[in-house]
Amino acid sequence: MKTFIHFLFLIPFLAFSQARTAEELRAQNLKKYSMESAEINYSITGDADGEEVMVFTDYGWTSLRQQTMTFELYGITRTQDIYEITDGDFVYRLNQEDSTYKVRKDVKWSQQASYKTPAQLSEAILFAIGGTQQADSLLMDKKCQVWTFEGKAIQELWVWNGVVLKRKAKLGDKQIVTTATEIKLDVSPNPILFTLPEYYSEQK
Repeated sequence: MKTFIHFLFLIPFLAFSQARTAEELRAQNLKKYSMESAEINYSITGDADGEEVMVFTDYGWTSLRQQTMTFELYGITRTQDIYEITDGDFVYRLNQEDSTYKVRKDVKWSQQASYKTPAQLSEAILFAIGGTQQADSLLMDKKCQVWTFEGKAIQELWVWNGVVLKRKAKLGDKQIVTTATEIKLDVSPNPILFTLPEYYSEQK
């Protein structure tokens, strides 16, 4: 019995000790998504109006997310602009008004990509953050896993090959629905899209 208990404690320790960075995973051709590159356009509806685009390459390790959304919150009309570049484990959010950026580290993908296939990877992450998998549904002829979340700002995600094609979220008392409208695979995006401008400075 002691040997078995010791083995149970040893498993998570070994998994943690083998966790690698995104750069190490890239060097070994381990993937975040099963698709090498794509450009996905979204419409934003519900209690907001806007659009979003996501472009990724390098099997998802390098990506750009750009969003413009207008909504009314507590009687005031607001506009939200998001410009995010993801490079491996690091996410850079750019503020184009004052040429600054903030950076955060996000290791939830790389910590598990060593041990899972791309198909298993997104499932493990969604389950870890409290998701409950529902029946599959079709969106743009793509079979999506539907996940719901209790008590969170993100209420529902439709995921195809690890990529979110539909997102339902709460912003205050507003319901925001982001839905894919166009998907282009095997694209060749300009590398400058994923490059932090030299004249931007980090906001501490």
